[in-house]
Amino acid sequence: MIFCIQASNPRFQNITNYNDECLSEAIESVFPLNTEHAILMWNHISIPLSYKYDISYMVNDILIIINAIQKQNVGNMKIHWLPDTFRSDWLIEWNSDEVQINAQWECTMGHLEFILNQKNSIRLSKVDFVNEWKEVLGVLIRRLKHCGYDKSKIKGMKDLVEQYEKIKGSGIFYKD
Repeated sequence: MIFCIQASNPRFQNITNYNDECLSEAIESVFPLNTEHAILMWNHISIPLSYKYDISYMVNDILIIINAIQKQNVGNMKIHWLPDTFRSDWLIEWNSDEVQINAQWECTMGHLEFILNQKNSIRLSKVDFVNEWKEVLGVLIRRLKHCGYDKSKIKGMKDLVEQYEKIKGSGIFYKD
């Protein structure tokens, strides 16, 4: 079983939308539609995640998951990912060492649901799961700051920066 994330190097629009109030709105404003995607590997199946739409919609749940796994020794939660191109439900369970995710896939970019549902479970260490998100969070922070967004004005950006700073390791593609 494998779970890893390639953050890529997406282009960004060098603008600040002063109407943005929350993290998801700011992310959607910063990234154009046609740029590199993050690639989530689920049991050797590559799933593209658009920064503009998928990750912008998912970011709050990603932060909730990471926070819960880091703070609670044992727990579980159900996440309903709602983006049109990453529509799935994840039952996430963890103990002091491991995370297990059982997913029900409904819609993905490339229509990979059938094959994903055949391999719908992953298990990995808690540390490895959290580390995989670090580079994606870093891309978001760097692009948002470059465009003039800051944590005092955008709801959720402070949590994003704090979670990023708590992650001490790197994902498999970013280890030295």
